[in-house]
Amino acid sequence: MARGKRKTKQLQEILKSDDFFLEKVEKLEEIAEGEPCTLVRRQNVEWITHFPGLAFHADFESEEYTLVVHRMDSRAVREWPIPEAVEVVTHDEADRLTPARAVDDESAVRRVPCYRVKNVNKDVTRVRLSKSKSELMFIEELVEATERILTEVLPPEGSEAEVASDIIKKTMIRGFQTAFDPIVAYDEGAGVPHHRPSPEEKTWTKCALVDYGIKMVYCTDITRTVVSEGRAGDILEVVVNALEEALRELQAGVDPKELEKELREWMEDEAPGFKFPHSIGHHVGVTVHEGRLRGRLPEGAVITVEPGLYSDEFGIRVEEMVVVGKRKCRTLTKLPRVWER
Repeated sequence: MARGKRKTKQLQEILKSDDFFLEKVEKLEEIAEGEPCTLVRRQNVEWITHFPGLAFHADFESEEYTLVVHRMDSRAVREWPIPEAVEVVTHDEADRLTPARAVDDESAVRRVPCYRVKNVNKDVTRVRLSKSKSELMFIEELVEATERILTEVLPPEGSEAEVASDIIKKTMIRGFQTAFDPIVAYDEGAGVPHHRPSPEEKTWTKCALVDYGIKMVYCTDITRTVVSEGRAGDILEVVVNALEEALRELQAGVDPKELEKELREWMEDEAPGFKFPHSIGHHVGVTVHEGRLRGRLPEGAVITVEPGLYSDEFGIRVEEMVVVGKRKCRTLTKLPRVWER
């Protein structure tokens, strides 16, 4: 078995393990104060069961955990790394469950009026930002797999669309999904933060930006920009210096907005004609944009730090994934930040 597929198999086994699942059950039980509860937001359902089903119900006293899926997903879910402790039922079977487990969606309580499950979705959305040790180890493995694929395409050759297609193919061969459509952008295309890869046959002369991530329940998001010598190299240096300053300042309890403002002013002063138009980063988890960096950062959060500078001529972005610590951030990404052709 190829190394990539062997690693994917190992990660699937981790997801299926009850230990990995029960760490999150403990968080959920604390939020629900021990009462039976239901989750009906797909991201929250996926966070705890690893499948984006219709609903998840937990009865902590009886240790009964139920994932409800649409009947059209009944075949797909059998091939998914669902935790062993979770029973899977289809939504048309949910009517036959005992009232304490009759969940399908938010209309479930109307079908069973004698029972009121506790809806804790808002709390779970907030709590899942802080990752457990098992989650952090899992995400670290995904980052390593992402970087392995990136090293195979950097520096990019061929059209933007060809490189993006090659990245998707390499991702699928290894048994992952892409977390989002890869961004491959050359020269002036890199000056657009969310550029769509062009099929036009062209080579790059100043810079080539690749923004890419994979997904296996959890997501990754990494950007590297390869530059030629000259002005692009100078702008890359400014971006990397801003990134390093952000990593020195970010820690649990810090509100990134003030830092973002200071870095924007400094970067745009250092690079006249270039703008830093987006945020300094975002939370990453079961969705690639799990939340904005608003308010004080929680310890254990996985975030991106991604300063960038853009003009009509070209753009540069470097994006790292980091874990927020009590006194500093720990960088998960290992690829070189300065990448020259």
